[in-house]
Amino acid sequence: MTFRQLALSNVRGSALRYAAFFLSSVFSVLLFYVYAQFILHPDVTNGYIYGGEATRTVLTVCMVLVAVFAFFFVLYSSGAFLRARHREFGLLSLMGTTRGQLRRLIWLENTFLSLAAIGVGIALGLLLARLFLLGISRVLGLEEPIRFLFVPRAILLTAVSFFLLFQLVTLVSTFRIGRQSVVELMKAAREPRATPRASTWLALLGGLLVLGGYAVALRVEGVGVVAAFVPVVTVVVLGTYLVFNHGSVKLLQLMRRAEGRYLRGTRMLVVSQLLFRVRDNARLFATIASLSAVVLSAAGTFYIFNRSVAEGAAEMFPQELAFLERARAAGAGGFSAYAVDALLARHGIEPDVREAIGVHELRFRDAGEPERTGWLVLAGARAYAELAATLGFDPAPTGPATTLAYADGAVVRGAPQGVEATPVEPNMSLPGGIRWNWYLVDDEALAAWPTEGREYAPASLWLYDWPASLTSTKLERGFTELGMEDSSLDVAGRFLMARMVRESFGLSMFAGVFVSLLFFIGAGSLVYFKLFTELESDRRLFERLRRLGITPGETSRTVTAQIAAVFLLPFALGGLHALVALDALGGLLMVDVVQYSLIVIGLFAAVQLAFFLLTRWTYLRALAPAR
Repeated sequence: MTFRQLALSNVRGSALRYAAFFLSSVFSVLLFYVYAQFILHPDVTNGYIYGGEATRTVLTVCMVLVAVFAFFFVLYSSGAFLRARHREFGLLSLMGTTRGQLRRLIWLENTFLSLAAIGVGIALGLLLARLFLLGISRVLGLEEPIRFLFVPRAILLTAVSFFLLFQLVTLVSTFRIGRQSVVELMKAAREPRATPRASTWLALLGGLLVLGGYAVALRVEGVGVVAAFVPVVTVVVLGTYLVFNHGSVKLLQLMRRAEGRYLRGTRMLVVSQLLFRVRDNARLFATIASLSAVVLSAAGTFYIFNRSVAEGAAEMFPQELAFLERARAAGAGGFSAYAVDALLARHGIEPDVREAIGVHELRFRDAGEPERTGWLVLAGARAYAELAATLGFDPAPTGPATTLAYADGAVVRGAPQGVEATPVEPNMSLPGGIRWNWYLVDDEALAAWPTEGREYAPASLWLYDWPASLTSTKLERGFTELGMEDSSLDVAGRFLMARMVRESFGLSMFAGVFVSLLFFIGAGSLVYFKLFTELESDRRLFERLRRLGITPGETSRTVTAQIAAVFLLPFALGGLHALVALDALGGLLMVDVVQYSLIVIGLFAAVQLAFFLLTRWTYLRALAPAR
C-alpha cells in the first residue's frame, strides 16, 4: 500500500469524524465564492449596476472575514484531529515510519480533504450563485436581476486562496507532530484523567462577574453604553470561563451528593461523564458561548436597525408620496399633480388617497427676541380639519395660540396685533422644507394675506397614497425623471424612505446574516469535533457497559443527555449574553428590542437544535456495536 492509498484509506475510515469539518469548510468556500463572483462580475466592475461600488466594498469586507474565520477554524479543527490520533501516530512510528513520512501522510490527508472541500464548495457556489444574484438584485432594487455568468477569476481566486490556506494550516500541524517523540505520542493517548476539582470561590466569582456585567449593561443609558462596552465584555467573558471551569463542576458535584436522585436511572453515568467532559472543555465551551453571543448580537443588531428604521419611516411618512406644487410647476410640466396622475395611470395605480391643502411658507422672527428667526408654515384651519378627517389623525392644537403679523414679506410671531394662530403637528407625510412650525389661521384671513416681497408664493401640498406593494423600480425611476432628486426639500414619501433603508441596511443585513451563520455553524462544529475526538474512549466505555447489562435505550438516553448539555448549554448562556447586549442597544436607540431579539435568538436556536439532532444521530450510529 502506497502512502497515497493509506491517506485515502484514513480519510474514508474517519468519515464521521471529518464530516463537520468538511461541511464547514465547504460552506466557507461556497460563501467566499459567491461573494467573489459578485465582486468580480463584469456588470459590477464596469459600473453598470447602481449601488454596485458600495456593495463591492461591503462584500469584500465579508469575504476577508470568511477567509480569516476559515483559517482559524481549520487550524483549530486540524489540531484537534491530530491530537486525537497521537496513539495511531505513535504506533506508526514504532513500525518504522520516519518523521518525514509521517508529515507526508498528514499532508496527503489534508490535501485530499482540502481539494474535495474546494471542489464541492465551488460546485455548490456555481449552483447557488443564481439565487445569490437574485437576492442581491432584490436588495439593491434592480429592475432586472444581475445576469448569471461564469466568472473564471472568481473561481481561480477561491481555489488558490483556500488551497494556500489549507496548505499553511497543514504545515503548522505537521510541524507540531514532527517534534514529538514516540514515547510522548504513546503517553498522550494513555494519560489518566484526574478527578476534576473546582474552587467554590472562583465559581462564585464567575457568577458575580457575569451578573455584575449584566447589571451594568442594563442600567447604563445613552452614550454610557459605548463607554461601558469594553469593560462589560471583558468582565462577562472572564466570568463565563470561570462559570464553565469551576461553576459547572461545583454544580455537578452537588448533584452527585444528592444520592437519592443521583443513583436513579442513568443519571449517575450522565453526571459522572459530564463532570470530566465539562472540566476538560471549559475553555472551549466559554469560547463557544462568547462566540455565540457575538454572532447573535451582530445578527440581532442588523435586524433591529433594519426593522426599527423601517417602522420609524412608516410612522413618519403615513402616505406614499407628499410634494409641494408651486405656481412655477403647475400645468403639464414639472413635478405637479398632473404629472403624478399621469405617471400613476401609466403604471395602473389608482391612489387610495389624493388630497391637497394650500400652505404658505414664510420667514419669521419673534417679537420679543428679534434675533430668533426661522421658517413657519401657515394653513387654513377649516381646510386642515377636513384633511385631518380624511386622513384620520387628530387636528387638535399642540400649544397655546399666538399672534402673527405680516411685515415686509415675513411674519412677526407674538406681535401685539395680528392674526390669531394655533400651533399643530400634522401626522402626515411632509417634505423636509415644511416639516416643522405649522400654524393654523382663519381661512379667509389667510386668503387675504399679501404675497408681494415673499421668497415663496403660496403652494399646494399634495398627498398621495397607494398600496406599498405596487411601488416598483420603474415607478421610482419615473418619479426621478419628474425631478424628484432635484426637489428633495419639496418631495417626500414612504417609498423614498423604504428605498433609503433598503440601500443603507438591506445589503448589510443580507451579507451580515450569511457571515453570522457561518460563524455560528463553525461554533457548533467545534463541539462536533470535540465529541468525535473522544469517540474511541466513549466506544470502549459503552462496550464495557453493554457487557454489564446497559440497554440500547439507556445508552441512547445517556448519550443524548451528554450531547444536549455540551451543545445547548454554551448556546443558552451565549443567548442570554446576547439578550442583555441587545437590550443595552435598545436603551441606546431608545427602542424596545425584546421582540426583535427573541426572533433572532429563536431562529438561531432552531439551527442549533437541528445541529444537535444531526450530531446525536451521527454519534449514536458511530457508537453502535458492529454487526
